[in-house]
Amino acid sequence: MKKIFVLVISLLSPLLAQTDELTSVFDEANKLYMEQKFAAAITKYESIIKNGYENAEVYFNLGNAYYKSGKIQNAILNYERAKKFMPNDDDVQFNLALANAHLIDKVEAIPELFVYEWADYFLTIISLETMMTMMYFLFILTLVSFSLFLFALTIQSYRESNTEFAIVMTDVANIKSAPDRSGNDLFVIHRGLKVQVLDSVNRWRKIRLVDGKIGWIPEQEVETI
Repeated sequence: MKKIFVLVISLLSPLLAQTDELTSVFDEANKLYMEQKFAAAITKYESIIKNGYENAEVYFNLGNAYYKSGKIQNAILNYERAKKFMPNDDDVQFNLALANAHLIDKVEAIPELFVYEWADYFLTIISLETMMTMMYFLFILTLVSFSLFLFALTIQSYRESNTEFAIVMTDVANIKSAPDRSGNDLFVIHRGLKVQVLDSVNRWRKIRLVDGKIGWIPEQEVETI
């Protein structure tokens, strides 16, 4: 059998008035165990639990005492209870496996779904408390992301509702540098192209393409959407 725990005060109930008494009982139980007086040790451990104090150490040591007494079923029961408090403890796992080796019935477990296997794997490398913390931050991150999405959607909707667009209607349009036929030719666009209208001066429209190019086009060559 593996280690026998020494009681850690911080793991006890906050009823401090009984802490010294409880520690004394636990120490007595451990001493009886070391003296191989397992029945007496069991009585002491059980009295701690009956007084409402439950933790992994008490159940683990009680399981050890039952194991040494040959009461395998009681040992397994208390190892399993200790496991609820410390699911990843190597000593608990080892002693539980040792006790289970004495069972008459060898029942093969049905293979679990991969989801449960993944969950068990993650719980062995990440504590439940850490996972809950991660889930909390993921929840907050989701809320923030959703809020940013709504904000961006609102901005986009506002821009679209307050931005004028037009479609080029002429086959070929020479885009000028100024709202005048004498302006320099900047680039050429063709029919069907969607452009943003930035300004209007003397029957000319200042437009911007999606690639950022800006110039002037006669208003009769575009149709506002």
